[in-house]
Amino acid sequence: MSDAPDEPKSPTLAHRLEYAAFRAAEGVLSLVSLETTVRVGQGLGLLAWALFPKWRKLVARNLRIATAAEAPDAAEIRRRVRETFRRAGNNMLSSQRAALMTQEQVEKHIEIEGLEHLIDPMKGGRGVVLVWSHMGNWEVLAQLVKTLGPEVKGGPIFRRLENPLLDELTVKRRTQQGAVLFDKHDGFNGPAAVLREGGVVTVMTDQRAGGHGELCPFFGRLSSCTPLPALLARRTGAAMVTLSVFCVGTGRWRLKVRPVPEKARTPEVVAHLETAMRDQLTDVFWFHDRWRIDKARPLCFFTKQAPTEAARAATVPTRLAVTLPDGKPEAVGVLVALLELRPDLRIDVLDPGNLPPLPEDPRIVRFPWDRSAPEIHSSQVVERCDASHPAPLDFVLLLGGERSLAKAANHMGLRAIIGAGVSGKPWTRAFPIPADAEGWRRMADDLVLTAKNRKA
Repeated sequence: MSDAPDEPKSPTLAHRLEYAAFRAAEGVLSLVSLETTVRVGQGLGLLAWALFPKWRKLVARNLRIATAAEAPDAAEIRRRVRETFRRAGNNMLSSQRAALMTQEQVEKHIEIEGLEHLIDPMKGGRGVVLVWSHMGNWEVLAQLVKTLGPEVKGGPIFRRLENPLLDELTVKRRTQQGAVLFDKHDGFNGPAAVLREGGVVTVMTDQRAGGHGELCPFFGRLSSCTPLPALLARRTGAAMVTLSVFCVGTGRWRLKVRPVPEKARTPEVVAHLETAMRDQLTDVFWFHDRWRIDKARPLCFFTKQAPTEAARAATVPTRLAVTLPDGKPEAVGVLVALLELRPDLRIDVLDPGNLPPLPEDPRIVRFPWDRSAPEIHSSQVVERCDASHPAPLDFVLLLGGERSLAKAANHMGLRAIIGAGVSGKPWTRAFPIPADAEGWRRMADDLVLTAKNRKA
């Protein structure tokens, strides 16, 4: 939150056209009921599901990670992907329709559970940090704060929209409704002041926090998570709650508030947010690449905190498929070093039948591979390897330089395709072939950038 604020943008022609289209769509929505809007939104969501395979892949990947502990089969994942699209269309369109309704009209379409977890701390003069995710009809969240009474100050930490006209419209509407808005670039003091006065600050907590985050498991998978909710509560003495918003019928949503234990740290806050999101996973907006990896250093989070210790708490592995070069048994040192640096890994070693001895470690799994098969079968190898575990394959490390497997990984949409002794596409990074065992271990260090080797 220390970033400098962006300079105000002048609207371009594209911005003006987008704004005009948005207001025209609002005009049409204002003529129909919320129930009709929901049904149209569901239809548009299913249309998007049919037309956008890249989005289907992303949503499927996210759902596989989020549900890895229960290990649903491929058919169930496909069903949930379709339902996620359907509900996303519903939530996006109905949110726009709800923005045009009065508070009394919207209240007829929502039910609130656990409101006492918000009210009780505020009776004692404490503020409340409300932790939530991209889930459900986000417009009804405004109704939750209004329910607490006109004297209660509150609002979200938000990111400004790219379109300055739409951003101005959104800010104007929110502030007219009594909300206090905090630009994420404006710093810590504004939200903290509202909390110290007994207000409510809502923090969207499910997004990737990048190099500024704290490493902890999210749905069991190691991730960079924002420490902001825990930090705000600790610095101001505020209480913390989580919120889920999910559909319970056509044009009806439930808001469920749960308490978070006092003095909870980021891993515990994130665990409670998971519980809220599990109220209805298909109501979650799974269209952002929450567990995205870096193309060059796929096992690095670029945080000051090294991943090794935090990775021990992960229960859903980060997965890579590996090939080993012929005649270089010392290359196995890469695997040993990777597991030391990232204990949460599962390494699928593609086995053509002549592998050197591998470490006896359950995290290293041999996967049968016919090296002599025609190149056309490479996609099948990578896809079968991907499907051999509930969590998806994240990247490939082809130390034998197999271009056909690299092409298959690229076709499947893997972000990092790394090889040794290779060049050009589809590789996202190429290492020279190391000359000795120490060189192979240094390769692992380079894939997992830590504070120690960053200083070196």
